[in-house]
Amino acid sequence: MIMGDGILGQMMEAVEFKDVENIEKIDKPWATTGTQMKREHNTVTSIYIQPEVLEKHNQKLQTKYRLIEEKETLVETYNCEDADIIVTAFGTVARIVKNVIKMAQKEGIKVGLIRPITLWPFPVKEFEKYADVPKAFLSVELNAGQMVEDVKMAVNGKKPVYFHGRMGGMIPTQKEILEKIKEILNK
Repeated sequence: MIMGDGILGQMMEAVEFKDVENIEKIDKPWATTGTQMKREHNTVTSIYIQPEVLEKHNQKLQTKYRLIEEKETLVETYNCEDADIIVTAFGTVARIVKNVIKMAQKEGIKVGLIRPITLWPFPVKEFEKYADVPKAFLSVELNAGQMVEDVKMAVNGKKPVYFHGRMGGMIPTQKEILEKIKEILNK
């Protein structure tokens, strides 16, 4: 509470604690109430003390990941076969980039698009497939560049990877993206 002269004052009131025994207990089967010492503790852990057991567990996880990578990775590629630059974008920005590709074609610039539909697992194989085609890659994102590192790893240093992003609800314009493409190609 702020007093009239601007000094912060304190206000205290007495607190009454009820006896725990007098509180009515209501059955809440949905509530997490602990074991109340009525059963053994259920300890969930991924720590395996024996190295052989831990290794076997890790091998199982690796097999599971490879299966997910094979069955669940979704990606769209567009116009990448002979692109001067390949833009990578997902979500709303990918739709904008498709229009940028049309604009660039009118100016004689060949722009491709790799659009990850699933970001995990990341579609590394598509980037590997086209890594030698363009002069560079451009990651256009509606964020601070969370995908650009994935693109760099997937391209594996074969070509430079540039970033253009907008945040806070700001959406890059077609003109803005095209200008960034031209800037990269003129380097």
